[in-house]
Formats: sequence, structure tokens, C-alpha cells
Amino acid sequence: MPEWISNNDLFRKVGGNKATFTKEIKNLLDQDYLQFKQVGNRHYYKRDDSGDNEIGFMGIMKLFEDNQKTELDEIERLTTIGYGIYNVNESGYGQWENTLTNEGKELLDHIQSEVDRAYIVMVRMNYQSKLRVITQRIADERTKRLQQHIDKIMTALTSKYDNKLIKEYFQNHLKRLEFKI
Repeated sequence: MPEWISNNDLFRKVGGNKATFTKEIKNLLDQDYLQFKQVGNRHYYKRDDSGDNEIGFMGIMKLFEDNQKTELDEIERLTTIGYGIYNVNESGYGQWENTLTNEGKELLDHIQSEVDRAYIVMVRMNYQSKLRVITQRIADERTKRLQQHIDKIMTALTSKYDNKLIKEYFQNHLKRLEFKI
């Protein structure tokens, strides 16, 4: 069972940028991943290990699907996400390289953010099944739905645009997700 931890103790444990930390705490509270209480002027948090019921999970999927529709519309609208530039090295040899357009980068950033969120939900469901808050069967079914959601957007993306550019973006923007289970 998770214990309450003060805002300052949590920040010391996690470290990093205070503004980013505060933003992420707010996101976790908004997504009901953390519980909050205030004692005097001190804020305390603890992880919320209660499982999402079917209605709660359907709400999560609705948000994912709404964001996916926006991404699919953007994929349909954009004719390209990259452009070629000719780079000449010090020896005088040149070669063409593809670079992301600003709109292409924004699209891939949004997709990366959604994929990260989906994987966080998957890890959370796996953790909840280990706690026996939800059954392993429910966790597996929900994970399968989330994976299909990710696959749909990635298929649309790779079937329209330069796969080398997409692969390079996602390799360079992988976030290291660490979870205690």
C-alpha cells in the first residue's frame, strides 16, 4: 500500500526541473493516478492503485480515440512531413538529407506523447492486475485495445510518409520510462 509523501520529499526523490515536476504532478492528478491531501500549507500525494472500472476505461479510450482522429485528419491533410536539404561536408562532398517540417515535427511530437500515455496506461493496468485490483484477463483485453490503437496510427503514418524519417524521429525521441512494479 503506498504511503503519503510530501511535495518537497517527492521532488527531492525525483529531482529535475521544478516547473516540469509541478506540471507532471498536475497531469497525474488530472488523470487520477495520484491522490492528494493538504495538511496546513503542506501538500501530500500517494499513488492511486484503484483500478478503472469499465466506464472509466471507456472514458480513457474515448480520449485516445478523439486524439487519434485529430492525428489521422492531420496525416490526411499534410502531403509531406519532411523536406530535402543538400549538405556539403568539409571535404566538399554533398548529400541529400531529409528533415522534418515544423508541422511534421508537431504531428510526430503529438503521436509520441499519445503513445507514451498509452504505454503508461498499459503498465498501470499490469500493476493493477498484480495487485489483483483488476483481473489479468481484463488487463490483457485492455492492453490489446490500446496496442491496436497505437498500431492504427502508426500504420497510417508509415504508409504515407518517409519511413526512414519517421524511424529516425522515434529513435531520437524515445523516452526512458521507468516504473516500479
